[in-house]
Order: sequence, then structure tokens, then C-alpha cells
Amino acid sequence: MKPKLLLLICFFMLAGSVMLTGSVFSQSVNFRFNNYFYAWQRIDSLSNESSAKTTHLRGYQNYLLEVKGNRWSFNTLAQTEEDIIAKSGRGFAYRFYNAYVKGSDLFGVLDVKLGRQSIFAGTGRGTLDGLNLKVKAGKFKEYQFTVYGGALAPYSYEFSNYPEVKNNYHFGGMFSYYGVRDLIASVSYSNKKRTPEPYTTYRADSVYNLVERTITFDGPAEQLAGIDVNYTYLMKHNFYLKAYFDMTHKKLYRAEANVRVQINNELRGFVEYLYRQPYYNYNSIFWVFNYNQNQEISGGLDYTLKNGINIYGRAGIVLYKKSDVYPTSPGPTKNNSVKIQAGFSHPNYGINITRYMGYTGESDGVSAYIQKDIYKDKVSGSASVNYSNYKLGDYEVDKVNAFSGQLGITYRPMPQFSIDVQGQFLINRIYKSDARCLVGFSYWLFKKL
Repeated sequence: MKPKLLLLICFFMLAGSVMLTGSVFSQSVNFRFNNYFYAWQRIDSLSNESSAKTTHLRGYQNYLLEVKGNRWSFNTLAQTEEDIIAKSGRGFAYRFYNAYVKGSDLFGVLDVKLGRQSIFAGTGRGTLDGLNLKVKAGKFKEYQFTVYGGALAPYSYEFSNYPEVKNNYHFGGMFSYYGVRDLIASVSYSNKKRTPEPYTTYRADSVYNLVERTITFDGPAEQLAGIDVNYTYLMKHNFYLKAYFDMTHKKLYRAEANVRVQINNELRGFVEYLYRQPYYNYNSIFWVFNYNQNQEISGGLDYTLKNGINIYGRAGIVLYKKSDVYPTSPGPTKNNSVKIQAGFSHPNYGINITRYMGYTGESDGVSAYIQKDIYKDKVSGSASVNYSNYKLGDYEVDKVNAFSGQLGITYRPMPQFSIDVQGQFLINRIYKSDARCLVGFSYWLFKKL
């Protein structure tokens, strides 16, 4: 690991600890550290020998730190990765998914977040470096207003190579109402703009001479508005409604309605409707393709036995408008795909069977998993297998097979520390055989001060 990055991580940890222990007396520290090594071999495409292979060993580290006081906390979630044998890609990288200071219930009405954070506010989704405020009003704090804004985090999640904020920003807000028991209703607005960096390339001029040109991008901001309503009746039956509107292109791009009913103590059922309009960024290459919306209707039942096994079954249909996808293709103007799923699940084992058929192709798949405590909560094992037999659309005649699985073991000498070893394999139409190995350990510290 690079020394500069170690210093950066230590700085964030020290800053959070000093801020809270020195000024507001921290009450707890929550720290998690994972370190895994991933090994594999692959064919060397640059070699003249078809049997030449390269061996790779890559390390991954995950860091989570939360230092919490009475009202203030410091939170960070980071990842580093590096090549130990044979460089792949950049060779070394770091990412900060979260790094923010949070104030909770300040003055009895205000929550504050400052720094890099993930936004989940209705239509507002993403990671930004900025400010997030939530104001809670009313006798029972049933009115909640959230506003946020800042610079979009770089795709690499690093703290460098920031583009201009005026062309890469995200701000928005959400109003939520909790005034009726078991009801949550909200309206949200999001304004986001991300402009790709310009680049230099060669293009032909009017007389077909190659000249160097700088390609720049620009476009409107993405403006989205939406509503979310969630209601639970008698603590058993749930009703959910969502509708998101693209204000820039003036169209509904996402809608959802579902009902989940508890028939008795063991049996539950659901019905769901989804409307999806593909949503692409303004400068996305996907704009060159024909596309249209699709709708999905599904329903199902699940039943829980006394021993904890849950038996379930569901079926759904996806409705496509074929004439908009392939205007010149023969046949009906509409088509659909059907999905049928059944199986049973338990915390320690389960089997799932899935079948797809119709417009998008055919697929039969089965997956199974098992987890078992081998020795007194110290040694446990896990295994899973996945098999599918499929073909894509109407242009393929023969079905092909795909098979994958994993086998792992975990040793936990103490509750805070564990060691994991896992083997993985894959066989499909592209890889005749692919085997990989994952080895690592995890450490967890929680301390009240």
C-alpha cells in the first residue's frame, strides 16, 4: 500500500477521533477492517504461445470507521486495492465512498452532514461532496424537509482530478410527511449535471486532411421529480406507490405499485406492477440505439413452515412494444417475456428454480446454497452452485450451458476476528474453465468510551 494513502487514511481516522474525543467526548468507536487476496491465472494474449499464462495476485482492503459522540459523529468508508503479482489496470487504486461529519438532532430539529456522502432522497441518488440538511418540524416531527447540494464525486471516488463544479454538480430536496400512523409520503426533486472531460483526437477536414481537434461536451442538467407513498394497514398489509418524472424530456420514466397481503400467520401474497422507461445520461452512447418502455406485472405467494423453511412461487410477464425496438422486423407489434420462479429458502440452505421464455429468449436455471456451522461457532462452511441452459432471442437456435459455484470455509477464533478461504469456478461458452481463489481476514472493533 502506498505510504501517502496510509497517511491520508490515518489523517481521517485521527481527525475524527480528535474532533470527538477532544471537543464533545466520544461515546463509541466502531471500526471494521477487511483484507482479502484474490488469485487467478489467465491466457497471455500478447504471447506467441497459445498455452502461455500469467498469474495474478490482487489485494483488497476495506475500512469502515465511525466515531460517535452525543450529537456528532465522524464516518468514513474506504477501499484500497493493489497488484502484488503482475500489474492489472492501474495497479493501485483507492476509493472513499463516504467521509463526512454528521450532527444529529441539533437544536432538537436539525440533522447535518458535511463531506462525501451517498444521497438517497427519492429521485436524488448518487455520491457527492457537499452539504446535506434535514429539518424536522411539527409537534411529533411529522414534517421533514431535506435539502442537499455539492460537487459530484469523481467516478474513481478519489479526492483528485475534480472537474469544474459548474458542469458537475448535484442538488435537490425532499419533503416527507409522517403525520398519519403507518403512512410515509414524500415528494422529491433532483437537479444533476455531469459533463465528460474534453479530449483531443484527429478528424478529417473538408478536404479529408487529418487535423487535431478538441472534442467538448455540453448539455442540459437532468431534472427529476417524484412521489413515494408507503402505507401499512393493521401492521400486516403493505401498499406502495412510486412515480418518477423526467422534467428535462417531459416524460414518466419510472412507476411502481405493489400490494403485499398477509393472508394468515404463515401465508403471504403480493401483486406488483412496474413501468420502466430507459433513462440515459444526455451524453451517453446509448442514445444512438432505438429504445422504448416496458411494463411488468407479477404476483406470487410464500408460505413459512414451522421449522423456518419458506416455500415461495411467483410468476411475471414483461410487455414490450416490438415495433419500436425493431420497426422493420416482421411479426406482431407487441411481444412479451414470461418469468416463473419457485423454490424454498432457509437461513442455512435453499434451492431456487427459474424459467424465462418469450421475446428475450429462453432460459432454465437452478441454484442452491448451504451454510453449516462445523465446530461451535468457530468453524463454518458454505457452498453454492448455479446452472443455466439458455439461448438469447430468436437469432440463436441451440441452447448453451453455464455452470458456476463456490466452496468456502470461515474460521472465527474470536467474535471480532475471522479468516476466510474460498474457491470459485466458472464454465460457460466463453471460458472452458475458470478457477479462482480468495483468502482474507476481517477484524471488527466496537468500543464504548
